[in-house]
Amino acid sequence: MFRRLLKQGALAGLAGGAALALVLRLIGEGPIGRAVALEGAGGDEMFSRGTQQLGGMAAAVLYGAALGAVFTVAYAAVRHRLRATDDWRASVTLAAAGFAGVFLLPFLKYPANPPAVGDPDTIGTRTALYLLAVAWSLVATWGGWRAWRALVDRGVPVPQRAPATLAVWVGLAAIGLVLLPSNPDPVEAPATLIWQFRLATVAGAATFWTVMGLVFGWLRVRDIAVAQVEAHDRA
Repeated sequence: MFRRLLKQGALAGLAGGAALALVLRLIGEGPIGRAVALEGAGGDEMFSRGTQQLGGMAAAVLYGAALGAVFTVAYAAVRHRLRATDDWRASVTLAAAGFAGVFLLPFLKYPANPPAVGDPDTIGTRTALYLLAVAWSLVATWGGWRAWRALVDRGVPVPQRAPATLAVWVGLAAIGLVLLPSNPDPVEAPATLIWQFRLATVAGAATFWTVMGLVFGWLRVRDIAVAQVEAHDRA
């Protein structure tokens, strides 16, 4: 059963990765290409820009498949605790939480820069800080979810439960945003270039999580419907 679930997660991740690759190709290639041109002005490139683009798109698809598998494990672990009425709603809910916890909150502390921007000597430090931000973001998301469950168990109505849960999540998130150190690299690239890339990154991440959540939910609902039909035919 889990292997079938994992296959569905990988397919959903592949779909999300393909959508991510398309978004980055359409609206992210401009700022990435200009950043690479600035960094490599006067030098020879080992790979052509076209090869780099194909490699980046392939990497996005593979990234999607890997994250789809992680999404599946998380889904299997929390599905019975989600109060969603069906698997499609549960998948979309988990994808929304993933977008906020895995991408959005860490992005607010350490917003993305184009590949050629930044000191290569600090890449290890920057990576460690980003992973620390992701870990704290997941803690904040878990805390918000636990607050929601506690309020549900106490019978608190949604108009009061939603803002209280949001306040818990924002409070925990703010602690991380304040305590985590700043990015060690000064950003010297043109501001317009940086923000165009960051907006493209947000668009790509939102597209990825949306497509993966929708596709995984559709696959789950379809799989359950087929199983019910087969069970009815055998009866």
